[in-house]
Amino acid sequence: MNPTTEVHLDEDSYMEMEMVQIKGVDSTCRSTVVDAAAGAKLVIQERLLTHGTQEATSEIVANLNGAGSSANILSRSVAKEDSHQVFLAKIFGNAPCAGHTECDAIIMDNAKVRSIPEITANHPDAALIHEAAIGKIAGEQIVKLMTLGLTEEEAENQIVNGFLK
Repeated sequence: MNPTTEVHLDEDSYMEMEMVQIKGVDSTCRSTVVDAAAGAKLVIQERLLTHGTQEATSEIVANLNGAGSSANILSRSVAKEDSHQVFLAKIFGNAPCAGHTECDAIIMDNAKVRSIPEITANHPDAALIHEAAIGKIAGEQIVKLMTLGLTEEEAENQIVNGFLK
């Protein structure tokens, strides 16, 4: 499954896109390219859970071409077992604009996660931010839930489910 999405946002338009993949797909490469005119606003939220030997790649390119355009791109993912994930977000500030990309990932078992944020300011009034964090579930979180009567597996599942909401 390799969907490609191309979006052209006219002046003062708004687009919100939600991508959710919770298990079930062995291999995917999602490609999204957005061109935003003046005042256009883009919001992309991705939630992803891979397991087994699944592979998932998200490539998002946002071209902020007009004054006052903005993009907010957020990925929250969990990689389990031997799965592999790549999150590639590129924001090009080609005008006075605001862009933000963030990747938060939980890695478990033998999984691999790559987060590749790229921001390029081609205008002095382009305000661009990228953030990325990859880590494992904190042991004290699991212990706390286990003291409330959950098994270790149930505690782990609660944490993962809450993270992906």
